[in-house]
Amino acid sequence: MYLRFFVKVYCLFFLLMIGRASLAQNSVLVNFGSNICGGTSPSFSMIKNPLSSSPVVIANCDFSQQAPDYTSIFIAYNPKNNKIYIADNRTGSATNIWLLDVGLPVNISCPSFIPVTPTYSYSYIANNFEFDNNGDLWSFSNYDASTGVCSIDKFDVNTGNVISTKMLQFPAGNFPTTVESGDLTILPNGRMFACLGTNPCKLYEITDYTNANANIASAAYLQTLPKDCFAIAYINGILEASGTDGVSSCYYYDYNIVTGTLGAEKTFQNGQVPIDNTSFTPSVGSTKRLLNATKINDNTADLVYELYQENLGNVVLNNVNLTDDLGAAFGAANVSNVTVSFVPGSNAAGLVLNPSYNGTSVTDILNAGQNLPNKVLANQDYFFKVEIHCRVTNLNGMTTYLNSAVAKGDIGGGNILTLISVADSSNNGDTIMVDPNKNGNAGDIAENVPTPFLFSTLPVRFLNIDASLLNKKTALVKWQVATPTVNAAKFEVEYSIDGRTWQVAGFLMVRNRSLSNYQFSHFDIPNGKIYYRIRQTDNDGTFSYSKIVLLHNNNSNGYVIYPNPANDHITISADHNVAGNTQIELYDAAGRKLVNKAMKASTEEINTVQYSRGTYFLKLFNEGNVVTQKVIIRH
Repeated sequence: MYLRFFVKVYCLFFLLMIGRASLAQNSVLVNFGSNICGGTSPSFSMIKNPLSSSPVVIANCDFSQQAPDYTSIFIAYNPKNNKIYIADNRTGSATNIWLLDVGLPVNISCPSFIPVTPTYSYSYIANNFEFDNNGDLWSFSNYDASTGVCSIDKFDVNTGNVISTKMLQFPAGNFPTTVESGDLTILPNGRMFACLGTNPCKLYEITDYTNANANIASAAYLQTLPKDCFAIAYINGILEASGTDGVSSCYYYDYNIVTGTLGAEKTFQNGQVPIDNTSFTPSVGSTKRLLNATKINDNTADLVYELYQENLGNVVLNNVNLTDDLGAAFGAANVSNVTVSFVPGSNAAGLVLNPSYNGTSVTDILNAGQNLPNKVLANQDYFFKVEIHCRVTNLNGMTTYLNSAVAKGDIGGGNILTLISVADSSNNGDTIMVDPNKNGNAGDIAENVPTPFLFSTLPVRFLNIDASLLNKKTALVKWQVATPTVNAAKFEVEYSIDGRTWQVAGFLMVRNRSLSNYQFSHFDIPNGKIYYRIRQTDNDGTFSYSKIVLLHNNNSNGYVIYPNPANDHITISADHNVAGNTQIELYDAAGRKLVNKAMKASTEEINTVQYSRGTYFLKLFNEGNVVTQKVIIRH
């Protein structure tokens, strides 16, 4: 037992270190200011490895022909078109904006030519502007220091027209002195932070700014900074707030979003002047979970894994891939019958699988040289999901087999000096486990946990469950399981009339481990809806459940649709007779038909991963009757 524990812990530690060896997020800091602390000649630079002990300026771009100094100038990166925008509002009556191509995502370099004349010019005064991942541009205006209220505007960068505006309330006792001094940053997942005011400068998180159901956005006070900071950027899962005294001191502080802690003062990267910041944030996350395991004999099992990879950043990822070395977990000679396929609806990016993948000598799941877009608006092309089927043999019941997939990609690959690579070792679980702490960085501690498999506790796998009426007082519940049922002790048939509170109708002991089909007659059943599920209990007391099916004991054409709101699927349950004659259709809010399928069993599922958040309508047609149900999808 001691040896088994040691092996499990050592393997887990080893794989965790592999996951931590590569950065899941590897940002490029974009600084507008001057090359030398104390200097005034304006320029903007792109800095690789900004939080390391040796940051590198990979491009330094002169802006002195466009502006006499760096006063009242802001810089922002637009994830929608991968371009840089520089805004100059020094006159106080107009905003001049330059749109600049810096080569993303293939390369990173200064524009070959920056015209003196701005790309756009209009009367709207942009204070501390920043793009979100949808390409929407946000800014503050009309601040009243006596009430702590200003406007937070979404405006059109091409015209300066305000698209929408909302009141932003700062917390009592922590009003900023002004919103014209400072900066804001928006994480790829939508969280907004701002450092605002002078003497002192304060750090806030801005919430509800995109919430259509909230009339007022709110600013949550986080920290008073030791010195005034004019710039803020999101880098490798943390915030960097930067400033200068305008003479000889140029500094920054790092703020941990998860722990809420502020780091010590540090010298700003490469001795530059920080006036306004933004960042390119290549970031990737992955999860892996064991979907099914079927015992074939005393040392062999068929396994099904689900692997998920997501672009968590604000820039297109080049050379994206996902590797899974099954041989490292089970031994190359013990792995066979390997197949990989995309989960239906989970490859909107149109990626191509590597036909040579075998999980041992060839571990890249995708063909080389492909890109994965970043998330923009309602697009569903920023992630993909695959299933791997394999057979493993020579399994030891006392060993926990730990396995991880590794997601990877890069930007700036056109030049080795500007190459920025990211990689993330998978976290055990469903897609929601890709970034549990919601800081946008999937590589944090406890977010790279390998996926375990223990042969000795292989659970019973339910293949099917169905319930039908024998008469008005008796129901017949049937289920099928994969064999052999290694550790199963008994099956309990549970029923409920509300889908929440369950009672035991009866049980069947497992006496034949090769028996696949079971049935149970439930007598004196209640009228109306009856939900059934099977609870399987092992010899050691552990248990698992089948899916839930619904039976109607009133000859009605009722259905149960769940969950609602839905995430990645919608389940429709119905009486067996009704189900066989039902047609299912799903429509979006614009009336477009998305799904048209027959309901062939008492329970049917619709995969909703590929659909964006919003309201949908499910229609069920049966012998001239139509049932319509509004469904909300939230990812």
